[in-house]
Amino acid sequence: MRYVGKSYPIHDAEQKASGRAVYAGDMEQKEMLYGAVLFSEIPHGIVKALDCRRALDYPGVVDIAHCFNTTKKEYNRYQSQFGQKLVKTERVFNEHVRFVGDRIACVIAETEEAAREALRLIDVEYERLPYSLNVWESLKGTIDGIHPEGAVFEAGEILYGEKREEPGLLKLKTVTELSRINHVCMETHACIADYDIYKKELTIYSPNQTVYGIRTLIGDLFELDYSRVRVIKTTMGGSFGAKQEWVLEPVAAAAAIRVGRPVKLVYNRAETMISSYGRSPMHFETECLFAADGALKGVDCELILDAGAYLGNSINYARTVGYKLSRGYRYPYYHFHARAVLSNTIVGGAFRGWTSPEAAIMLEHSFNMAARKLRMDPIDIRLKNVMHPGDSDFLTEVPIGNFRAAEALMQGREHFRWEERKEEIRLFNRKNKRFRRGLGVSLGAHVNGFYPSKTDYARVDMRLTETGSVEMNLTIHDHGCGTVTALQMIAAEALGIAMEKVSLGEGDTRYTPLDVGCFSSRTTYVQGKAAVLCAEAFREKLKEHVALLTGWPEEELLVEGERVFPRSAPEQGYSWSRVAEESQQILKKELFVSKEYIPDTNPGVAGAHFAMVEVDRYTGMTKLLHYLAVHDIGQAINREICIAQTQGAVLMGAGAALLEEVKTRPDGSPMGSLKDYHLINSFEAPDVRVEFIEDGGTEGPYGAKSIGEVAHTPVTAAVVAAVNDALGSEMNRIPLTPDVICAYLSEREKGKKGE
Repeated sequence: MRYVGKSYPIHDAEQKASGRAVYAGDMEQKEMLYGAVLFSEIPHGIVKALDCRRALDYPGVVDIAHCFNTTKKEYNRYQSQFGQKLVKTERVFNEHVRFVGDRIACVIAETEEAAREALRLIDVEYERLPYSLNVWESLKGTIDGIHPEGAVFEAGEILYGEKREEPGLLKLKTVTELSRINHVCMETHACIADYDIYKKELTIYSPNQTVYGIRTLIGDLFELDYSRVRVIKTTMGGSFGAKQEWVLEPVAAAAAIRVGRPVKLVYNRAETMISSYGRSPMHFETECLFAADGALKGVDCELILDAGAYLGNSINYARTVGYKLSRGYRYPYYHFHARAVLSNTIVGGAFRGWTSPEAAIMLEHSFNMAARKLRMDPIDIRLKNVMHPGDSDFLTEVPIGNFRAAEALMQGREHFRWEERKEEIRLFNRKNKRFRRGLGVSLGAHVNGFYPSKTDYARVDMRLTETGSVEMNLTIHDHGCGTVTALQMIAAEALGIAMEKVSLGEGDTRYTPLDVGCFSSRTTYVQGKAAVLCAEAFREKLKEHVALLTGWPEEELLVEGERVFPRSAPEQGYSWSRVAEESQQILKKELFVSKEYIPDTNPGVAGAHFAMVEVDRYTGMTKLLHYLAVHDIGQAINREICIAQTQGAVLMGAGAALLEEVKTRPDGSPMGSLKDYHLINSFEAPDVRVEFIEDGGTEGPYGAKSIGEVAHTPVTAAVVAAVNDALGSEMNRIPLTPDVICAYLSEREKGKKGE
């Protein structure tokens, strides 16, 4: 192929490298004002009074929007579709504050400095209420008054097959604890809202994953007709799920409507960490049944998810864990039950992989512990249970297609030198008292869109310009990972023209088609397929126009390069530029095509990851020595970008395994600083090898499947497995920080002495 499978820089690489890229935080508007948000300083209570007089007198302050003068209509930040059934408890500014970081007011001023200084001058009177900082306190009834329906919500139950406890089965019980983590995007949350008081129209500029989702929520919240709300997706400096729920958009909109001028809001790092959202803490209790040969006979899983102060997506998120477990392995029996529990902590929300990594951490740990007890190799027990091409998702009954998970495991075993390294590690550990090395493997699986669980569709428009180039119009949301370039490559390949001849932008509700957003790894598979279909229709339209212009039979015409010509006389023909010109001048029409695509497939996509670590038993520090990721990708579109996606995912997942955790102090205040929230630094990163299995066989463009989320799915589980292999431990309280490891080793040593 001419473009697909090759490597190209992302569309705005030069702008970003030179500092010329314009993010929402860089944008300026005529007569623009600036906002700064006042947050609750207590974990739970009622705002009895606000004294804003001194703040209003501060030079440059224009107005203050707060919980007593702004709409009291409640919403759910997760809303992204019209008519979505969600529990709504959050307000733009909350009189009933539910966590340290809850929004109370927003100062609107001529400068950001003035807005932030004026915040200090607002006096707040609270009535304090009992608070809970974890699900266990909430389950005792400590904060039942946080919501009219209480603090505990059923998220869902799944039952498949019949449980048969046959003689000789291994009954394995495990407990998994996941901490709260933050997305730590390079770009913090930012938004500009501009309300035209004459047209009664609101325009929002924000880095987001669905412009139409924002339009829906904002229109409903402020009772604006959707035609009066325009949302423009801006350059995004990373999301990983952080920008698919609405944090600043309602606040900026409320401020702009109040003052009738553009208002910009930009959170700093601390504000982003304490007042946006992060991945929820989770508690799994799991029982798995295994036969002596390693065959999985059944799974019972109970999940309690800490939703934080507002439900947001938590009911859906907890339920989805159960559905993500249905991809990857075969289950004769499966029972899953989940609850979402409110607490007075940071709100829980979406994270990269949308529950696939969390599900993998729990299940892959169970496989590793079973392999240890059955004296099996961890790869062999997975090969015994993995799904194969032609199998179906047992919950949705949708075929998983050309699913190459087993091949990924076997290829990784060979290329990672699994057997050789096991022996090398055995010898190393025998000679070393302080350091221990270990190997870990994990299998992760994911989806390629919403089908069949939710509505999914895409529309692409193409029009021919007078210079023979093609303007493509669709609603995409590039996170900074090359979506624009990937779609450009797909379209150029299908059209048969140079990439630079294809132009496209990103989501804008005024001009781009209705779309459900950048979720569920659907962009390449669904929108990419729509682009191919539109390009094919575009080529047919070229032939149709040339036939009308020349009288040549349409079935005799060929389209090659940027020419349309009859098969019998290739020296004759039309350039695309001439087609555009004569279509306008003679046919009196534009050459334009619109194509819709509704997916009816959702193949499985898998990654097998292999990790080697070294643990310092004196300090608890863990070093990631070697890493291999093998992915069943169908067809890589932009090869180096797919590799980079996977390498970045490895650092993210390894950080979650070893370091990352948003801690909350006893008074309810979270630690909102990178001084306290540790990441894996670039100099600590191993050389991550990435390999792709590319054999197409899907409805995706050129056989492509997803990579962005599945690349993150197996990582944490693989690293944790390697640590447990190194230490002979069974830890699955994530992250395995030096403190956690040292505490475990200390307790184990005490246990040995007590024997």
